[in-house]
Amino acid sequence: MTETMKQQQEGEAGIWWDTKRQLLIRELGNITILTWERFKEEFENRFFPESRKTQKAQEFATLVQGNLTVEQYIAKFMELGKFAPHLIATEKIQAQKFQAGMNPRIQSYVAGFCIHNFQELVNVAAIVEAE
Repeated sequence: MTETMKQQQEGEAGIWWDTKRQLLIRELGNITILTWERFKEEFENRFFPESRKTQKAQEFATLVQGNLTVEQYIAKFMELGKFAPHLIATEKIQAQKFQAGMNPRIQSYVAGFCIHNFQELVNVAAIVEAE
């Protein structure tokens, strides 16, 4: 194991992974069968309890741009959106949710375009902000 890998596995996460890896080897027979999705699920279950996920979903539900730049708003929107996929189930709904939380000046400008494509809406919002 390289020094970098050791540093990455230090602390609680490293201890958890060492133990979990052994349990998964017993369960799966071979650690190479472990998929990335299964690892993420196991990791999130250990380090991100349901109460925290619910809190992040509620945070997303009430998210508004406020004083954030469009770039900061997009980052927060994407970060929190993964905890509430039911609130942005389609691209059109995702764009509507994003637009509803925009700074009022930007929101009023883009509203007239009726943009239903999320990336297009983000691009237009960034342009409006720069003006």
